[in-house]
Amino acid sequence: MLLDIIGPAIVGPSSSHTAGMARLGRAFRSLFAKTPNEVRFVLNSPLFATFRGHGSDRALVGGIMGIKESDPMLRDSFQIAKGKGIYFTFEEEDMGDFHPNTVKINGSSGESFLTVTGASVGGGSVRITAIDDFETDVTGKYPSLVILNADIPGALSKIVGAISSSDMNISNLFLSRVDPFRHEALCVVELDNEPDEHLLSAIKRLEVVKKVSYLERLDSLV
Repeated sequence: MLLDIIGPAIVGPSSSHTAGMARLGRAFRSLFAKTPNEVRFVLNSPLFATFRGHGSDRALVGGIMGIKESDPMLRDSFQIAKGKGIYFTFEEEDMGDFHPNTVKINGSSGESFLTVTGASVGGGSVRITAIDDFETDVTGKYPSLVILNADIPGALSKIVGAISSSDMNISNLFLSRVDPFRHEALCVVELDNEPDEHLLSAIKRLEVVKKVSYLERLDSLV
């Protein structure tokens, strides 16, 4: 695809440091399903050394408000966030062997909390490597369901059955668990098309499902 070669249309000097960071912010916003009141951005040391000069800071803040990388409002994301009462900070962490452009986004609103860890891997592409403490491998190139479910026999077949009965095609499926004694797993289902409210409601009604989040396609041109 041509977009993968030349990179996306962006506001800023670098697709890795601007478009990728905005998309990681939007990934958080999509999964959190609302704009957080407070956000802590924890940047890997190599990224922290250059993030202000490359506009990564404004891209991340804009992303968590749903502002796309091609939107001129990205330049004013700090002012927009402050106008909305969003408190945000940037911190450095040596993440060892993690990708140099890795960031952990810790956000909250009231009693809701979420941590999304991901990296901008070049050309505006991203890789989400963890959602809370569950390891993942998500690119955001497909609309995805992120399902916290009971880690019991038959749980996955019920989830897949609900999706199949809605005539949706599964592109990829990933299952992750932190500890077998925790009895919880995170199921990430990448779909060919956007799910409708009927499918989301059907999955939420399953007894094995504890929580459903939706990750929008991050590289959409619209």
